[in-house]
Amino acid sequence: MSKTPVSRSRGLLIVDHGTRSEAANERLAALAESVANERPEWLVRHAHMELAAPDFEQAIDALVRSGASEIFVHLHFLGAGFHVRESIPNLVEAARERHPGVEIATSDPLGHDPRLVDIVIQRLDAHEARDEEG
Repeated sequence: MSKTPVSRSRGLLIVDHGTRSEAANERLAALAESVANERPEWLVRHAHMELAAPDFEQAIDALVRSGASEIFVHLHFLGAGFHVRESIPNLVEAARERHPGVEIATSDPLGHDPRLVDIVIQRLDAHEARDEEG
């Protein structure tokens, strides 16, 4: 079933830590592109907290320039480290001040999702199956 764009006023920002590894940073860009393909009614961007561009502020500002009046920030982190606890809430508050009227909400870190247990178990099962074959 094809998804038809309805409104482009909602934005999604997928943010991770960032790394010096270009390949790792490209994976986040590819994830954002895949999500955008699945949700064409959303404006989707990605950002890194450190070591790579675009950074959080650049991505938020790009979403607003593109017409987003509501932004959901997906915290692509496994735990609630410094960026999740301190940096991102401060950046969200600064973005709200720069863009009054734009609603900005954040997710819990990805690591809080109980479905991760299923992923680990599936990978463990696949590993065991390979061991039994070999």
